Amino acid sequence: MTLETIAGKFFHMDRWIGATPIGNGNINDTYRIDFEADGVSQTFIMQRLNHTIFRQPEAVMQNICMVTSHLRDNGFPYESPAPLAAFNGLFFYIDPSGNYWRCFPFLADTYAPEGKTDISTALESAKAYGAFARALRDLPAKNLAETIPGFHDTDRRWDVFMQVVQDDPAGRVAGAAEEIDAMLRAKPVFDTVSKLKKSGDLPLRVTHNDTKAGNVLFSSHTHKAVAVIDLDTVMPGAILSDFGDMVRTFVPDKMEDDPTEITLNSAILEALTSGFLSETADFLTSAEKDHLLLGGAWITGEQALRFLTDWLAGDIYYKIQYPSHNLVRTRNQLAVFSGLR
Repeated sequence: MTLETIAGKFFHMDRWIGATPIGNGNINDTYRIDFEADGVSQTFIMQRLNHTIFRQPEAVMQNICMVTSHLRDNGFPYESPAPLAAFNGLFFYIDPSGNYWRCFPFLADTYAPEGKTDISTALESAKAYGAFARALRDLPAKNLAETIPGFHDTDRRWDVFMQVVQDDPAGRVAGAAEEIDAMLRAKPVFDTVSKLKKSGDLPLRVTHNDTKAGNVLFSSHTHKAVAVIDLDTVMPGAILSDFGDMVRTFVPDKMEDDPTEITLNSAILEALTSGFLSETADFLTSAEKDHLLLGGAWITGEQALRFLTDWLAGDIYYKIQYPSHNLVRTRNQLAVFSGLR
């Protein structure tokens, strides 16, 4: 089916103008769509949800609807675009090939920071993600489905990693001995977080789980944060993971695909900390505040573990652009992890 035909499952259109790919996500395919209806030009976001990653698309959309409704009713000072219903009454359309499509409002005159960010962007983003956590603090995490079961269950991911190392399905273990050794040395960080979660020191909260710069939209005029987007991974979790993913994606001076030497920006780390705590300090537990920085090492190490596992398994999860892509990503994340420790 063409994108025009799929869009027609959501909108009455007089004239199709076109679709433009946007973003650089590793999981979903996202388009800006433009058309005319009743003589008026209209723009929306249309996205194919990767149902091989999100195996329960209906639960994903139920979560998003629940969260955006809660944000709207509980003083969230930013936009959080809610999905639009298709003509079938659902918040998605399944094409004949089994692909799940959904649409969201398009926020004009906004941009998503990509690449290296500055202190102001980091501070604004941390405040937005902190406000997101604040507005959802009273929504019981148990009400949400796990859109990716075991997403930050690092114990489980470690078991999978060790099994892949043992089985060596793609014949790549011998060529990644250095990276495997580095992961083994990172294990104590994972063990510490696991103990904190199992003891209850890290309470279960509604967390975003993908708190990169690109998931905050900024005004093209004021350069202030206006929206938190991409709620596919919103589910029960530990607040350390959200802060940790900010550290992982904001603090290094290189993107996760860059093979060159990495420097960590301490001023950006300070901005993330102050911005996030300005919105969350009064409701986080002492253990959460005391271990915020540990979250950076945890999530960076876990991401290295995920990239390395995928490389060893034969690149079966992440989109890659060249054969060693996941190995380059692994080395990048291990370098960040080393800097944070």
